[in-house]
Amino acid sequence: MFTYHKTGTVLFEKVMRAVGARFGLTVAVHFGWVEKVDPATDIVLLGHSLVGRDFAARPFRGIRVVRDPRDIWVSGYLYHRRCREEWCTNTDFDMSAPITYPRVDYSFQHYPESWKSAYLESLGGRSYQDNLLERDREAGLAFELSGYTGRTFDAMRAWALATPDVLQVQLEDLMRDFDGAFEAIFRHLGFSDDEIAQAVELARPHDVARMSDETVKENRHIHSREISRWREFLSAAEIDDVERRYGDVIAALGYRLGDRGG
Repeated sequence: MFTYHKTGTVLFEKVMRAVGARFGLTVAVHFGWVEKVDPATDIVLLGHSLVGRDFAARPFRGIRVVRDPRDIWVSGYLYHRRCREEWCTNTDFDMSAPITYPRVDYSFQHYPESWKSAYLESLGGRSYQDNLLERDREAGLAFELSGYTGRTFDAMRAWALATPDVLQVQLEDLMRDFDGAFEAIFRHLGFSDDEIAQAVELARPHDVARMSDETVKENRHIHSREISRWREFLSAAEIDDVERRYGDVIAALGYRLGDRGG
């Protein structure tokens, strides 16, 4: 299972763990760069989709979950202003190598030490979150696009596992037809009809459309029931900027450039 920041990682971890418990399947979750995974593990969730070319020691079927990068940008900006992830609130700027989590996020740990040192210096003695909070909306969005979200887009751009064995799923499609999308996911993974029915039933409690308002409010990973907000949230200049810089990523994931009509 390949995901990226703000593409449903928490949702899929919960569903996969529930399915693993029901069918007696082992589950492992990895963040950051992964060279190899244990071939004996049944279900593997790769939360940043950062893998070496030989990470899998046996044939596998996979799901790659993507989302409109323009919404990843908006969602990342809003989430990082309030999350409690240690890398985001970190104020330890010790430059001693190796620079690891939480001084940098897991997804940055494989970067050169020089890059990580420069990153820490760029924060100006304040946490990533404080850098966002002290900026107005426009400057905060620019900081986010040059920061964590930009690195996420770099990882998406570097994706090299385009194979029929990996089914690509747009998060927007899953939110529009939760049961149908998960049925297709479990069918691709080789579940029988009876197992698919059970697995979809296990997934349903994690459908934001079925959650109570109180549950949604208490979930830090959910900012809104609306999966796509970039058209209303971003200015025309911001849309032009992200499409100029990352138009290839947006198009490669199956989204249209300049699609501002809703």
